[in-house]
Amino acid sequence: SALIEALQNSALHRSVKPPVLSCFGDIALAIGAGYEPYLQVSLMMLLQAAQTRAPEDDDDLIDYVNMLREGILEAYTGIIQGLKDGNRTDLVLPYIDAIMGFLEMLASDRKNDYDNEVLGKAVGLVGDIGSSLGGQIKEQIRQPYVMELLKEGHATGDATIMDTCNWASSVVQQILTC
Repeated sequence: SALIEALQNSALHRSVKPPVLSCFGDIALAIGAGYEPYLQVSLMMLLQAAQTRAPEDDDDLIDYVNMLREGILEAYTGIIQGLKDGNRTDLVLPYIDAIMGFLEMLASDRKNDYDNEVLGKAVGLVGDIGSSLGGQIKEQIRQPYVMELLKEGHATGDATIMDTCNWASSVVQQILTC
């Protein structure tokens, strides 16, 4: 509850919020299926934070939104991996459309100059979602924005992002061919 209070505190400097969001994923990784009591409220906070946008002419706000997005992606990844380790990925299914909607928004915002860190984490999340939920999310995985994120990741030329894309692409292909 201290993390939720920190996020709701308007006096807290905005630079603190991205790492606070990321903590949700760290906690989920640490306690696995024990994260269930915190899942709904933390996902609601992440979904709310995911709505934050920056005007194209405000570089400071663009940087902040990129940091926020990185924290959100790290949290989603940690939550999904933690629930997978605890054999409770079923708990995330009711939220998967909203999480995928966030990825779709990132794909459409790429032209607004989010950085490669965001892209790399987004591609990693695609792979984690696919490897955790498999055929249960076949319809979501076959959406054009998923392939667009993977294509953009490959195009970065960044070896780490390209490795993540190769892995995520193989996960997506396994789902689509089943």
